[in-house]
Amino acid sequence: MPDGASRKVILVTGPPGAGKSTALLALDRVYSNLGRFGVRDYGLKLAAAGDPLGLEMRDTLLRQERLTNELVLREFIHFLDNLPAAVRFVAVEGYPRDTQQCDDLLRAASDWGAQVTGFVVVEVPDSVARERVANRRLCLACGATTDNSIGPSCPDCGGAIIRRRDDDAAEFERRLAEFHDMNRALCAYFTERSLLRVVDGMLPAKGLRESLRAALFAEDKAELAE
Repeated sequence: MPDGASRKVILVTGPPGAGKSTALLALDRVYSNLGRFGVRDYGLKLAAAGDPLGLEMRDTLLRQERLTNELVLREFIHFLDNLPAAVRFVAVEGYPRDTQQCDDLLRAASDWGAQVTGFVVVEVPDSVARERVANRRLCLACGATTDNSIGPSCPDCGGAIIRRRDDDAAEFERRLAEFHDMNRALCAYFTERSLLRVVDGMLPAKGLRESLRAALFAEDKAELAE
């Protein structure tokens, strides 16, 4: 990293079906100085590579259970420490989930030489999230999320698509209730620090990507690098 260049971390959350993961994955593919951290994705990537930390997390992640605060903090620090030097912007999904994790994350980002510049909530009505989740499918090859109406294969890579286990109706309602309960405390935490931002999840996919792209380098003179 060039001397004097600042690092920025932005936290992105929203209910299941808000479109945040799809938008951030698309941005991550385009911009070379952006890194995306997803608790489940990064943990399973480490496990697949045989990394001891990934193997320690693997069973918990596959059961779709919550990691301990200590373990997810270690995972986040591992991610930061192994980013390419060119990465200046980091988008974080699925972390933090409580105020202790907020404290841990802010400290880890500071130790890495980064400033947390926003906590972005992608908002959609529960009814819309419910409909989106009922229709979405996951590509087994590239990991992209797509709509069930497009056919039996992924429009991006042609891979087979399946319904995610956590998109079952009963599981979705549990996750949605958990999100709202968690989000109240997190919004209060980040409002106190003037970091709360809200993005309209009803925007078309391109509009949501642009809103998140703008949030990633807000108040930064340098654009994300393609």
